[in-house]
Amino acid sequence: MKNLKLGLFAIACLAVVLSCRYMKPASNVSSIDPKTSASPTLTPTPIGDIHSTAAKKAFHIEGNIDEAHQDGDVCDTSVDFKVHGTLEFEFKPTDAMNGTYTYSGPFRATGSGPYEIHDDGTMLLDGTGCIMGKCATYSHNWKATKIDPATCKAK
Repeated sequence: MKNLKLGLFAIACLAVVLSCRYMKPASNVSSIDPKTSASPTLTPTPIGDIHSTAAKKAFHIEGNIDEAHQDGDVCDTSVDFKVHGTLEFEFKPTDAMNGTYTYSGPFRATGSGPYEIHDDGTMLLDGTGCIMGKCATYSHNWKATKIDPATCKAK
């Protein structure tokens, strides 16, 4: 029990250290001179029928498993994709809204299970995860916000 508490404390510390790396403010200085550069003309890009089975399903996916935070854009959920963060998640879809996943990470963290992306903007992950040899089952709700696949830029 003492080792489990120390392991969870270590993961929490690691999550804090890693999250601080992403909290740097973005630069507000542009290298473009507004006096000499022309303003860009925006051209709207139609998304198309997002309910069509032929349309790609693109989402910004964000969620946690305990202290581990995952966050990223996915341009097509009908093909294998990853969501980066504290752990390394790999998703293998059976269709654009369902499939299975595996993850690995620090402290011998591993896990796997099924996932579902719902029309209400949630993503349900069920599964079994292990850290330092201790395993448990879980069910987590993540956010899956629809984005335009034409302008998606996954990491």
